[in-house]
Amino acid sequence: MAEGNEPSIQQKSDTSGEVTKETEADISRYFENASRTIFDEIVSYGGIPEFELLSHQSGEFLKSSTLLGSERTDHSSTNDVHRDAWIPSEQTRKILRSIATSTAGANFLDRENLTMPGLAVQGDMPNLIKNAAVRFLSEDENVQRKVLTASDVTQDERGLRTLIQAGCYKAAINLSGRLLAVYAQGYGKINQPSKHSPHSLQLWYTRLALLTKLRQTDILENESKPFGNLDKPDMYFTFYPELYGTRPGSMASFSFRLLLAEIPMYWRKPKQALDNLYKILATVNQIITNLSSGYNGDRSRFKINPAEQEDAIRLWKGRRSRVLISITNCAVSMKNYVLAMDILEKLCESADWSPEQMDALKASIGRLHLFLGDVSAAEKFLTNQQKKDSGPTVRELTDKGLMAVAHNSFQEAYKCFQAAEALDPSNIALINNMAVCLLYTGQLKAAVHLYESMITRNPVKSLQEPVLLNVCTSYELHTTHCKQPKLHLLSQLNRYKGDAVDIQCLKLPLN
Repeated sequence: MAEGNEPSIQQKSDTSGEVTKETEADISRYFENASRTIFDEIVSYGGIPEFELLSHQSGEFLKSSTLLGSERTDHSSTNDVHRDAWIPSEQTRKILRSIATSTAGANFLDRENLTMPGLAVQGDMPNLIKNAAVRFLSEDENVQRKVLTASDVTQDERGLRTLIQAGCYKAAINLSGRLLAVYAQGYGKINQPSKHSPHSLQLWYTRLALLTKLRQTDILENESKPFGNLDKPDMYFTFYPELYGTRPGSMASFSFRLLLAEIPMYWRKPKQALDNLYKILATVNQIITNLSSGYNGDRSRFKINPAEQEDAIRLWKGRRSRVLISITNCAVSMKNYVLAMDILEKLCESADWSPEQMDALKASIGRLHLFLGDVSAAEKFLTNQQKKDSGPTVRELTDKGLMAVAHNSFQEAYKCFQAAEALDPSNIALINNMAVCLLYTGQLKAAVHLYESMITRNPVKSLQEPVLLNVCTSYELHTTHCKQPKLHLLSQLNRYKGDAVDIQCLKLPLN
């Protein structure tokens, strides 16, 4: 519980993955600002928005459509040469050139020039929801619903997709470990040479994305470090001429590269992540320059045809926007709001956005002003979005509600969130905001009822860690006899959700 009697709505994770209390008093942290999703299902929570503004251009490593994918959905006509392009360091370039001009099998590289990943943990991750249900309820409780495990699905990509879609992220991590063992990259294989392929790297991308989602920071740090910045020679197709001939480019997807750059944020090194992202941005800008001059992205071939050139430039400009949005997220995590606003303002200067996307960018700038406490500046961005030929949108009503919160007008904020929820009844974030407004106006019983009716109406979407933490905190404020309703939530979790929810959000005595 937060200081005083305020509900501890914002949660953070320490390096062990445990839920800790948020001690900051910033009222904006109690409110969700948009209906963003993770794996197309779970609402991404946080008092400060993560600025996942454009779902097809940001946060892609947390979208099921790109996990195990090949980044071809939005740019199906783009040539593989342009999609896989990357500019290696001078040392890596020399090694690749040597391999290309020598007899097959004649090159033996030092270990320092090889990427040698492996699993950092042995065995499967446990299903803590199932274990808690057995402990607090009964063995019979698990008859209500069988949660998928790694052994219940096909042992391939299709099985991974099935587990991810079912919300069984721990089981998906377990299966990814089995599949990576086939590549001699299982437990105990860190710093042991092995061969790579686009498929093995996509498996690693999926595994590390899932570890990121579950905040398994220790494992994430140990398993991601061997990849570095994906610049070792064995990360490029030309390292394996017997398999790929003279095919240029990186075997690792751009999404994997972006994920690895961002990962230090999750073990509390945002400056390192920011440095990584700016290095990627510099390379992306160089690729765009090369393409604009008529070269390939890595400048390996001159004069590509105009249609191919236009499509490739469009692809890489989109990727540049993704990097800039990642930098914005990182700047926000460092509380460097000036940098974040500067980047968003530069993004607004692009002519590539639709009117809806431009409105989202401007609204995000307004919200940043709100978090800085500059209500008048925020109002300029958040109150001029409404279109004259139609009623207010969900985002516009949400922004209006946030403005009311900034003025401590919680009843007015409630009305705004309620109006937005009427347009989007399945938006869990808006209902959460309504409940928080009720709490701040002293209507604790009504807030509890709103939370409970939301879970009853839509348990699959509602049973999320931040919502559950809010509900359990509200129970504790409402009554000293709160264990039984918490156990009911545990039963609901066991019945409707996979294995990914952190059981500590129920605030049950687990020791």
